[in-house]
Amino acid sequence: MLRLQVSQGRRLTYRDLALMAGTSERTMAEWMRGATSPMAMNGLLNLMSALKADDAIQVLTLWRETAQQDLTSADKAPEIQK
Repeated sequence: MLRLQVSQGRRLTYRDLALMAGTSERTMAEWMRGATSPMAMNGLLNLMSALKADDAIQVLTLWRETAQQDLTSADKAPEIQK
């Protein structure tokens, strides 16, 4: 299984990346090979590459904080009875 080397010596598999992206391992493998790519990701990467590095980091930091808040809120929400 191919692994991606990321910061601090952490290695991620396609399975790890797929879980983080909310997609299948096969889809992630196709994205990484360049066989396919999500249209929204292309637009997002174009936007991020147009930003200065500090601005891109600020956007990613805010996104991460918002995503963590959303997860915390979802955990606290009462379960819906079927």
